[in-house]
Amino acid sequence: MNLQPELLPDGMQAFLSFLQSRGRKPSTLKRYEYDLADFHRFIDVVLDGEEAAVTPDDITTYFHILAEERHYQLRTLKRIQTVLVRYFRFLRDTKRIASNPMAELPVDDSVWNVLKEEELIAPKEMKRLMDTLESDSGLSDKQQAVRPMLAPRNIVILKLFYDYGLRMHELASIRIEHLHLTRGELDITEGNPRTLKLTKELQKQLYYYLDVIPQAVRPSFDGEPLFVAFDFQRQTYRWSYENDQPKNLTEVAIQKMIREERKRAGIERAISATHFRNSYIVRELESGVSPEELMDRLGLQSMLTLTKYIRYVNEEAAG
Repeated sequence: MNLQPELLPDGMQAFLSFLQSRGRKPSTLKRYEYDLADFHRFIDVVLDGEEAAVTPDDITTYFHILAEERHYQLRTLKRIQTVLVRYFRFLRDTKRIASNPMAELPVDDSVWNVLKEEELIAPKEMKRLMDTLESDSGLSDKQQAVRPMLAPRNIVILKLFYDYGLRMHELASIRIEHLHLTRGELDITEGNPRTLKLTKELQKQLYYYLDVIPQAVRPSFDGEPLFVAFDFQRQTYRWSYENDQPKNLTEVAIQKMIREERKRAGIERAISATHFRNSYIVRELESGVSPEELMDRLGLQSMLTLTKYIRYVNEEAAG
């Protein structure tokens, strides 16, 4: 591309001059100029060149074109991402734009990482987990005695991870008022807020989980956690005297539960809530759910978050 700096918009020219004043190498300035010129050609087509009118959706569309139509390598996508992050920050800092369209988009490396098979839960692993959860295999007599009370909670948690793609902090923050069993819905208020439509099976399992908790420590009032910690010494669910409510099951305790259940199921490798979420996203894409629909189900603001999953599914299909 031989586009001269003087042919770029004023904002881009000012940004390049700013970089030059900071002692950037000529080769670096040329690379920035190339990437900015390409982005300018994009906004010239979709927005008549109006930088101030660029939205997060426009940025998402641009990166989707680079990734899915031009098939840019991950290192190139990350380089362009860095250029645009710095460019729009400069425009915002110099008051050339009112808001930064890159500020709402995920900019961490995880967006561009390659998804690997070992980051998923295989169907046979999930079946083994669920079969083990419903059995007394490998439990001591004391553990077997409390299993009927504890297993319903653990089953619900793993199903929310695997069948709905919840993040750890989203699940740990659920309160009793977020659950609407009469209409089969669960509100997620942290992370990416959204409302889940629960299956009839999961509604029954949630009802059963709450029903087996002794009434004295059962969550029932607004502000009380849906998932309650368990006391193996007293063989019952726990009460927080400090907060005067059932004791919230923490993220650390949830991960410990996953570790213990997968060990009992004979799964040697470490797994986490992220493995369940990855598997949910891949399964939905493979079943024909569109990225746009999946964005809505997960409450995502940007298609960029799904890029590595779309690539994984496409490469598996081409396989």
